[in-house]
Amino acid sequence: MRDNPNRKIEPLYPDVLGAITDGVRISMDKLQTALGIFPRRTFVNQPVEVILIVQNMVDQNMQLKVGVQLPTTDKKGNPVVIDTPKKLIAIGMRPGEVGVLRIPIIPLPPTQPGVQFPVRIAVRYRTAEEGHAVRPPTGGAPPSVLTISPVKLQVLRDVEYAAQTWNQSAEIITTYFDVAAKRIEPLNQDLQTRYESLWTMEEMAEETHLIQARVQDAVRVASGLTRSTLLRPIGHAVEERFAARGMPLHPGESKAIAKMITYTLDEGLDLEPGFSTESSRWFQVLCQVLAHDENVEDLDRPELATRYLFDSAIYDAVLLGFALIDPKVKEDLGDSGERLNFANRILLWLAGQVEPDLTFIYLPLVMGGLVVNLFVNPRDDNPWLMVDQLREASRGRARLVSGDALAIFHMMDELLDDAEDQLRRARIPRS
Repeated sequence: MRDNPNRKIEPLYPDVLGAITDGVRISMDKLQTALGIFPRRTFVNQPVEVILIVQNMVDQNMQLKVGVQLPTTDKKGNPVVIDTPKKLIAIGMRPGEVGVLRIPIIPLPPTQPGVQFPVRIAVRYRTAEEGHAVRPPTGGAPPSVLTISPVKLQVLRDVEYAAQTWNQSAEIITTYFDVAAKRIEPLNQDLQTRYESLWTMEEMAEETHLIQARVQDAVRVASGLTRSTLLRPIGHAVEERFAARGMPLHPGESKAIAKMITYTLDEGLDLEPGFSTESSRWFQVLCQVLAHDENVEDLDRPELATRYLFDSAIYDAVLLGFALIDPKVKEDLGDSGERLNFANRILLWLAGQVEPDLTFIYLPLVMGGLVVNLFVNPRDDNPWLMVDQLREASRGRARLVSGDALAIFHMMDELLDDAEDQLRRARIPRS
C-alpha cells in the first residue's frame, strides 16, 4: 500500500446496535432493531423491562411509533393481566441516531405462574425524505464513542436479545418472559417508559478523530493481509455466508469468490487503475476497528479479515470485479452509480433484506475471481482445477435459468475461454 500519512478517512457511522446485541438485529430498510427483556423471570406484582434497541440507518430525521401487544390468556386459557404505562409510544430520532427504549410491564393477579409469556412489539417508522444510507446494512464497525457510561452499556449487553419476528413481519418482534410461583406484595412503583439516546451524529467528529489516529497502525496491519494467509480462511467464510443466505456454492464458485475477495484485501486495489486501498471501505473499517479496540491488532490476520472486514471487502470486491471483467466481456455492465447500487444490493442480501439472486454469485465475484485466478493461486493448487470446476458449475446453473439471466453464462463462457487461453500461454499443464 502506498503510505500517505495525510490521507483523510471518511468512515460510515458505527454499528452501535451490533456492539450491544453481539450482532443480533432485524433490518427494516432504513431502521434496524433488536428486542430483549430483563429479567427473563419475574413474579406477580414484580415488573420487568422490555428493551428495544433502535438504529437509524439514514441521514434523515425519523419518527417511530412503537406498539405494545400483551397476552390476555395463558397457554391453559387462564386470564392474564399485564399492565404497562403506555401501549403506544412515539419517538423522534435524529439522522443516524441509535437509542434504547425501555418499556416496563408488570403481571398482576389473577395471572398464574407460567413460562413463555409473549410480548409483541410493533415498530413502524417514517422519514420526510428518502435520504442516504450512513451505515452498511450488515452492520459495520463498532463505535469508539457513546453517550452512556460503560456501566449502562454493560447492563444493556447483559440482556439476551432476539430477532424473532411474528408472522414473518419485520415490523412485529416477539420476546418472552416467565412468571414464577412466588407472589410478592404490590409495590408502589412509578412505572415509566423511557427513551435514551446512545449515539448521535455529534459523536461522529470524535469518532473520526480517533479513527484518523489509527491510520498508520492500519497500514501496518494491512500489510499482513496477504493471499498466502487469507485465501483458505476467506474461502471457508464465503461458503458459510452464502449457504446461510440460501445460496450454497459449488466448489469452483466458492474458490473464485474467495480469490476475488483475497485479491481485494491483498494488492488488488493498488494494482488496478482508479482504485486504492486507502480509499476502500475495508480499510476504513479496519481503522474504525482499531480505534474501537487496539487489541484487534494482535489477532491472527485470517480471523481479523473474516470477523471484521468480510462484508466491507465484499463491497469493494464487487466494484473491483466489475472493473476487471469490463474490458473482457461484450455486455454493458452499467455506470459507476449502477455498480454501487449492485454492491449495496449484495450487502442487503447478506443482511437478509432481499431474496437470493444468482447474479450475486457470478456478477462480478466469480467472474472477477476467474480473471485473477493465476495471480491468487496457492503453489500446491493447479489453477486448471478451478476453471474446470467453474465450467461444470456454470453449465449446470445455465440449464436452470432463462431470459436475461442467460447473459450471465454467455459472459462466463467468454471468461472461461479466456482463462484457459491464459493458462495455456503460461504453459501450465492441466494435470
